[in-house]
Parts: sequence; C-alpha cells; structure tokens
Amino acid sequence: MTGRRWLPPILWALLTFAISSVPMPAVVAPPGTDKGVHWVLYFVLGLLSARAVLAEHGRRPVPLLVTLGLVLVFGAVDELHQRWIPGRTVDLRDWVADAIGAACGITAALAAARRRAPAS
Repeated sequence: MTGRRWLPPILWALLTFAISSVPMPAVVAPPGTDKGVHWVLYFVLGLLSARAVLAEHGRRPVPLLVTLGLVLVFGAVDELHQRWIPGRTVDLRDWVADAIGAACGITAALAAARRRAPAS
C-alpha cells in the first residue's frame, strides 16, 4: 500500500509543526544555533518525503522537484505561523536553513536509491 509510505513524512511534519508551536523560553540560545535544528528537522522531512516519492515514481526529477517545492512551502507556512507563538519570530534565515536541509535530505535519499539500484 503506497499510502503507508507517506505516514513517516506526515508524522514528522506534524512533529515539526508541534515543536515550532511551543513558546520560546526567556533564556535565549546562542545566536545561530537554531539554524542547525532547522537544518536537521527539514533534512529528515526531505529524506522521508523523497523516499515515499522514490518508491512511487522512481528517480524521475519532476516528482522530486515537486516534493522539494512542497516541503519548502510547508517550511514557509511553519515559519509564518510562528508569528503568533510567544517568544518566536518569523526569520527568513530559518527558512533558508529549512530549504538547505530539505534539499540535502532529498539528495541523500536519491543517492541511497542510486546505490541500491542494480547496475545496468
């Protein structure tokens, strides 16, 4: 069943959204450390989403590019929703970290799929 392949990325996206919905404490982390967290969260989302797409569509570029676009839109919506979360702000640099993480995750999934593919 192909729908089951989408459960991990959907659950990860919900977890990511839930994490970004938690108000930030008054203690401020060192500047820039949150970019690594953004990168990791979206690396995993990109990886899981690409694995689902690869299982359904193979290594065709258009579905993977659409996947990247959808993950980037999700990242933008997630970033914008933080405007209403106490202690959080909308930060374009956070979204850029999301985008780089997602692209790296999709690239990693594609590389893994190529390694698993039988030699022609």
